[in-house]
Amino acid sequence: EILSDTHSKQALEQIQNEILNYEAQAEQLVNPNEFSKIIQKQGAVGLNAATSMDATQYFYNFPSDKLELWFGMESERFRSPVFRQFTKERDVVLEERRLRVDNSSIGKFLEEFSLTAFESHPYRRPVIGFEQDIRRLTRADLREFFQKHYTPSNLCFAIVGNVKAERVKELAETYFTGFSNTAPSANKIIPIEPEQKAQKDFSLKLGAEPWYAEGYHVPGINHPDSPSLQIASSVLSGGRTSRLYRELIEKQQVAITSFFGTGFPGDKYPNLGIFYALPAPGRSLNDLQKAGNQEMYKMTQNVRADEVERVKKSARSSVFKVFQSNESMASILAEFAVKTGDPLNAFRNIHALELVDEREVERVCGATFREKNRTIGRII
Repeated sequence: EILSDTHSKQALEQIQNEILNYEAQAEQLVNPNEFSKIIQKQGAVGLNAATSMDATQYFYNFPSDKLELWFGMESERFRSPVFRQFTKERDVVLEERRLRVDNSSIGKFLEEFSLTAFESHPYRRPVIGFEQDIRRLTRADLREFFQKHYTPSNLCFAIVGNVKAERVKELAETYFTGFSNTAPSANKIIPIEPEQKAQKDFSLKLGAEPWYAEGYHVPGINHPDSPSLQIASSVLSGGRTSRLYRELIEKQQVAITSFFGTGFPGDKYPNLGIFYALPAPGRSLNDLQKAGNQEMYKMTQNVRADEVERVKKSARSSVFKVFQSNESMASILAEFAVKTGDPLNAFRNIHALELVDEREVERVCGATFREKNRTIGRII
């Protein structure tokens, strides 16, 4: 029997009310933030998590004499989580997407930029996901994803502080064995982004300030050209002595802000080097494009030795600042372990920069700053 519209509506309302009732009952069983309460009571500070295109990080500072408690808590976090308050947390993600993307002109623009620049690589999709996918997500989907990816073989943790390496290894073997999902993660087949054959171009009318950006495909962090690209980025956009600041902002006065950097939207795999700028009053997006392209072209044949040395000196100074904090040291070691396979590459990267000269920077820039390798985007 086919229900009438009235009966259908009444049936749906009844089902919805029952679901809300079940959720209310389940809510009464939840002890919110129990994990954080336990570790904060034991001295934890800075508890947080973050997801990028390449990895998800969980981090906090903990007293060194609580090392075994850390292992016990973290192993249980990934061994047998209970995904309570699923609907509530899904709504939080939806609201975050609305805030950062749907209601943000820059958020919309960057999402469109990735979709335009990449054809097949996962970097084309936003970290937070598309709204329709978030809404369709179920608790079963979440558990399947967790069991597939949150395995010991896919987990890297970095501990920095007053601890003994032997004790850390002993506790790791004690607490991170016996997982039900101990099988190695299936080999991930990451689609290879095809070589771009022609310039791509798009514009968005968003009722916001005009904005200009162009992206160039560049290799990932493990490629031999990565150190040269790091130096090129700093020559172009490394503070008030950089080329973009001196030329576009101070001398030509076509921009009120400008930037170039690689690693968009991630850097483990081939990604984009992005140049963006906001036009100065009375200047057009075409003015920005012309001035920016001139600076990119100069990088292919006119890089000075003193510029390269300035970047190297700054890099040497920066690495010492990074390693002055246990938290930042752990973060950078874990990042290089996940992205390159060896945490010590965080140190080797500085040595690799030292081997780069101005001619090498020009060569890499010549291979990068080509019209057919470029994607242009505008907010108009």
